[in-house]
Amino acid sequence: MRAAVVLFLPMLLLGLVVGLQWQTQSTRSPIASRYSADLAESAVEMQHEQDGLKGQLTDLRSRLDAIQQQASTLDSSTASLAKRIELLRDSSGLTAKTGSGVVVTLDDGRIPASAPRRSIELAIVHSQDVADVFNAAWKAGAVGIAVNGERVTSATACVGSTIQINGRLMSPPFVVSILGRPDQLMRALSDTSTLRDLKLRSDVYGLRLSIDRAATVTLPAYTGAIPVHEAVPATD
Repeated sequence: MRAAVVLFLPMLLLGLVVGLQWQTQSTRSPIASRYSADLAESAVEMQHEQDGLKGQLTDLRSRLDAIQQQASTLDSSTASLAKRIELLRDSSGLTAKTGSGVVVTLDDGRIPASAPRRSIELAIVHSQDVADVFNAAWKAGAVGIAVNGERVTSATACVGSTIQINGRLMSPPFVVSILGRPDQLMRALSDTSTLRDLKLRSDVYGLRLSIDRAATVTLPAYTGAIPVHEAVPATD
């Protein structure tokens, strides 16, 4: 429950901070500025608390791995179950992966603050843009994905105008590391029909988008919480 609160509150606080930031300096009162600073400080503190909880979770998972490894030596049935668990861990993103693939980089465009508000909005990267890259990559046959050091799994949430992924605050550039067949990924992601909105905004508003082949892509293990709504006993 505490972890869920820690994940929710930064999202709420950051929404308020972003709302305040849209105001101009001339319309801000000293009191509003002080409260904005307080909210930002609270968000940072909660981020640190969440990082601590994730560290504890990683430690507990390591201890569980050691117990499972020890148990797998007891008999053949236990060893078989341990092997199945390891396969599930791998497919769920709970183990690190390395191989060849593609790297997609997204960054805000560099346009003057005097530009129309709509142009500024279209020149910056939003959470939906990052999610669009994820979806296009999976569709193109990606084996695994990470962004700025956070593994993308079915439990990943990418939300907010101040972007959070797996509950971690992120700022541009967003480096999306995609593990898979480089030729297949490059062909799919470079197609004019893929990521069409991002490519249009890159041409017109200067949003920065690059798609590059990578000889080595390293994906860390997912370290966040795994929400389980239903469970079915494994059967042979």
